[in-house]
Order: sequence, then structure tokens, then C-alpha cells
Amino acid sequence: MKKERIVVTLVVAVLLLGVLRPIEAAMTMKQIKESMETMRKACAPKFDLTETTLNEFKAGNFRPDANKEMKCYAKCIAQMAGTLTKKGEISFSKTSAQIEALLPTELKAPAKEALKACKEVHADYKDSCDKVYYSVKCAADFNRDVFLFP
Repeated sequence: MKKERIVVTLVVAVLLLGVLRPIEAAMTMKQIKESMETMRKACAPKFDLTETTLNEFKAGNFRPDANKEMKCYAKCIAQMAGTLTKKGEISFSKTSAQIEALLPTELKAPAKEALKACKEVHADYKDSCDKVYYSVKCAADFNRDVFLFP
């Protein structure tokens, strides 16, 4: 009985420390780039895209003649990032939470501005790959200086 009380007290203490201690969860730019490379390596093999095309995405250059492969690659990345709804649309709340939790301070405001500016883009499209692709394109066009994509 005494051991159980000690264990319960320790668990409560650990939980309280976790809640009360300020947590700095933002990623460094190095961590962001490593995460993006992991996402790229996971998604790229699923689609018939050249290294040149992938690098164009990364640079924020979106083709007006984008094919289904390109668009669905963007969706795959968004899925891995945890920013989509079950319907395959960009979730404003999930994306906002990811921005707040993961991005370095200097990127938070511009990322939130891009998200706000591009919030309704998906409504113009029916296909979920189109919805994501054109939402991401909007963010790149909005502020290419801070745009990040695997």
C-alpha cells in the first residue's frame, strides 16, 4: 500500500512538472530541414517526379501545368505534416497549431499571415490533391522569402 502511494505521488509530481514547466518546442532551422528531408524521402517514391521537379517545389516554383503526381505529392507532404482534415483539405486549426508549436519565432508571424491569406483557396477545387497543391502554391506566392517545402 505504501509503495502504491509513493508511485502515485511520483506520477502526479511528474505530470505537474510537465504542465507547469514552460516548454520550448520550436524546432531549429536545422531540425526543420531534416524533417522536411524525411518527409520528402517518404513521399517522393510514391510519385513519378524527377529530382528537378522536387527541387522546383522546394524553391517555391509551382508549375501552371502541374500534373496529378505533383499535386498529390503536395498532399502527401501535408498529410505527413499533420495539417489535413479527414476530407484531405488544409485544416486552418491544425496548421495554426503546427506553426505555433514548431516554427522558430521569426517564422511564426509570416507563416500565420500566409495561412490567413490562403485560407479559402481550397474552396475553389473539388479534388483533394488540387486543394492542397493550390493552397501551398498560394503560400509560396504570398511570401517566397519564408516559404519552406520538402
